[in-house]
Amino acid sequence: MKDKLYRKIILLFSILMLTSCSNNKISQYRAYGIDNLENNHYEEALEYFDKAISLGNGEVGNTQYELLLYKAECLFMLKRYKESKNIYELLLKIDKNNKLYNELYNNVGSIVNLVEFKNAIDNGDVDYADELLTELKARGFEHEKSVMYNQGVLYEKKGEWKNALNTFNYYIKQYPNDEDALHEIEFISAQTTNVNY
Repeated sequence: MKDKLYRKIILLFSILMLTSCSNNKISQYRAYGIDNLENNHYEEALEYFDKAISLGNGEVGNTQYELLLYKAECLFMLKRYKESKNIYELLLKIDKNNKLYNELYNNVGSIVNLVEFKNAIDNGDVDYADELLTELKARGFEHEKSVMYNQGVLYEKKGEWKNALNTFNYYIKQYPNDEDALHEIEFISAQTTNVNY
């Protein structure tokens, strides 16, 4: 009986020691990660945050949420926007009413949409580009420089010359020194001289 009690005490003590060591290592990796993040060493910071997260053994708590926020920030700074968005999406599943998570998710989500919008146009996927343009407008990005420019390109790819010309003319009023937009207007004007509206 005394022997069993002794084993249980040793086991409990071992668990406490391992947990304490693990928590110390998490704190150490967290500190290294923050230091690297603040010094713009995003890859290194990401490695430390990943190590700290893995030491959490799937535990869910404030420390893990904080580490995920830091990881998402690193991914964002590395222009890995989709991965960053996925982390914010995960955090929102845990706490959908968290204002910070919502704000960060919406900001990164908008950037992901902007990148996908440009890629869809470049790849000639006008239907998907139309969908993304609708989303961007709903988020209030209709007058964002790259959205306006690429909307003109989208109309051009769809053969909607009048809409493309109107869009680029509006764009050039906002950004009068944009050489690419001036070339687009020149090209579209040449196309529209033979088109009857």
